[in-house]
Amino acid sequence: MAKKYIISEIEGKKLKLTNLDKILYPSLGVMKAQLVQYYIEVAKYMLPFVHGRPMTLIRYPDGVNTNRFYSKNRPTWTPQWVGSVQVAPDDDNIYNMANDAASLAWMANLATLELHPMTIKAQHLGKPDHFIFDLDPSDNITFEAIKELAADLKIHLEKYGYVPYLKTSGGKGLHLYVPIKPIYEQAEVIGAVTKIAKAYIAENPHTTLRMSKERRKGKILLDIYRNSKSQTCVAPYSTRGKIGCPISTPLKWSELEGLSSSAEYNIFTIQERLKEVGDVWSGFYKDHKPLHTDKSIPSSPKLTSYDKKRDFKTTTEPDASLSADYVPQSRYVVQIHDASNLHYDLRLEDDGVLLSWAVPKGMPTEKGIKRLAIQTEPHPIKYLTFEGVIPKEEYGGGEMWVYDTGTYEIAKRESKKIQFSLNGKYKGEYRIFKTKDKQWILELVDGGIQIDEIEISPMLASAGKNIPSREKYFFEIKWDGIRVVIVKDKELVKIYSRNGNELTEKFPKIAAAAGDIEAEYVVADGEIVALEKGGVPNFSKTVGRMHLTGKDQIRRAASRTPSTLYLFDCLYLDGQDIRAEPIEKRRAWLRVNMKVSTHLRYSDAFDDGKALFEAVEAQGMEGIMCKLRGSKYKSKARSKDWLKIKVSNTDVAYVVGYTEGKGDRQGAFGSMQLAKKDPEGWVYKGRVGTGFSQKLLKEIYAKLSAVKPSKKLFKTAVDEESRSTWIAPAYKVEVKFASLTPNGTYREPVFLNMKKVKKP
Repeated sequence: MAKKYIISEIEGKKLKLTNLDKILYPSLGVMKAQLVQYYIEVAKYMLPFVHGRPMTLIRYPDGVNTNRFYSKNRPTWTPQWVGSVQVAPDDDNIYNMANDAASLAWMANLATLELHPMTIKAQHLGKPDHFIFDLDPSDNITFEAIKELAADLKIHLEKYGYVPYLKTSGGKGLHLYVPIKPIYEQAEVIGAVTKIAKAYIAENPHTTLRMSKERRKGKILLDIYRNSKSQTCVAPYSTRGKIGCPISTPLKWSELEGLSSSAEYNIFTIQERLKEVGDVWSGFYKDHKPLHTDKSIPSSPKLTSYDKKRDFKTTTEPDASLSADYVPQSRYVVQIHDASNLHYDLRLEDDGVLLSWAVPKGMPTEKGIKRLAIQTEPHPIKYLTFEGVIPKEEYGGGEMWVYDTGTYEIAKRESKKIQFSLNGKYKGEYRIFKTKDKQWILELVDGGIQIDEIEISPMLASAGKNIPSREKYFFEIKWDGIRVVIVKDKELVKIYSRNGNELTEKFPKIAAAAGDIEAEYVVADGEIVALEKGGVPNFSKTVGRMHLTGKDQIRRAASRTPSTLYLFDCLYLDGQDIRAEPIEKRRAWLRVNMKVSTHLRYSDAFDDGKALFEAVEAQGMEGIMCKLRGSKYKSKARSKDWLKIKVSNTDVAYVVGYTEGKGDRQGAFGSMQLAKKDPEGWVYKGRVGTGFSQKLLKEIYAKLSAVKPSKKLFKTAVDEESRSTWIAPAYKVEVKFASLTPNGTYREPVFLNMKKVKKP
């Protein structure tokens, strides 16, 4: 027996297509396979007008010449990926939605010859975003009369400020669709439309609102009843269950005069039309207008609780009013809220308000992860962009930032469950369902954020000479330690050096402290330092910790030389790469997630760079960092967005030796050995090997090589001793250096000048 089905994949969704050779339109020989293919091809034109809408399917299982039935309630065997929505608690039906091409193909496979969506969407249930005039003629009315009525009714509607759109019904009549703002209850819309219709009928007695065919003989019905609750109308680009497989086709008004029939376009001719003129209704959703009966934008009663909880003389939060130009969309926002407990707020635009949940542990970023979500009162639309500090004495007091924003799509909706996909930085399909009272569960069903490779190499600073203006930059202490990147993934913490070497085992107490960061996933930038009394870092002690290997050595060093990690920037946070965010936000989000301790601290920012520089100079510290306000984080890059300005100390010491030159210094010297003399003898001060041009190297080498050789003047063991030539102290040099090491040698010395001396 031949197989009567095939498994097909459309946009990543698998569906079973059955009896594709069944004839649905005998007069044209149209098979089910052709119907399925039509809906796949027309999807990009049709979906804007059916997406998110509760749908009634009119099915003809054995073709157009046989019985039909209306399918409203979602069958139990419907694929999970087909969208659905419960329109109202008192309507037990769960309606299917056609949100993608695969869903249209699945509906076509059911021999659905007509798709009938409602005037409402899942995002604004009970509030239509358009109303319809269905011009339905009596049997003795010509199509020319219907065309004249449509043109005249267009002018009538325009007088009220509306922008009507025209399409064929695919039967005998014409449809006028009028986009409106979805902020009005269905009864209010019906009331306004009824007044328009009655005003027109009063001047045009050949039209009527009477449904009975007996009572409207010789008249054209202005069928406005398709705007009533749970009523539907055939969708733009839908086939009709009529002989000839006509299509309900959107038209330009300029095409009305030449139109010969409401069934002018069918399944075979529509594609050529679409190639020629495209979507003639592309401006539909831009032409939303308020109802002509409305004098102001109504304030939603759902915001009563929001209003009562806030004193708008004190709080910086937005009030509940809607702007006059508000156009409902499907937007969302995720905010970080540092209130009594740090948490994230998820808000979905719905029916002129934002449905809101507090998510203590943050948005799930891995498939199958579930999060507790506490439903709060609906918030006003203006909260989509709200950032600021709510006074502590106010409800929800604390700081708030926009963490992510974008659009969302509802896949399924019932009174206690919503399944939706986010299209911002957060991408994926989520499900949120009520368990009890205000408690909901938020789960990532599919997709999510995948961080394949993190940037271990941190951003680098450029050298600066002058302290820039406080208007453009803020300032931090330049910590004299080991630059590191920490990665926290749930309970696991790893510490990496600037070059990507793992240091976690070297600093176990720092790793343990970083484990207390509240966010589940964090990549942060910082510096490990060993602090002396008074808070001054000791570079040598810090570096010494890096070279320890044995567990006992590391344990003893952790007690003897405790280290502290100062964090100053954040690269990734809870599933998102935040390097493109302004530095102020990155640092603020890092700060509110940290628990400051002996081993983990936040590197504070200062506005007065000059005062900070003077303070670190007085403390004998290395210098300051200047960071451009609003700048991004640039991994691996050396940028002038970050400037390092070092404290410049100078000193004078004797040249008591020099090392052998190598490479481009062959035939000269590599560095000078320096010392100073005090009452107790000679004290070693280190080596200087920078600050020389090639010409200067040769000139100085000629002078030093002419000096009388000498024994080493001090007992201290030094680097490069075996390659050093020791000479009598015949020359003094001035050097610039960052600071002194605990051994009293120069850190980062640079040669400035040299002069001959008679005797030390």
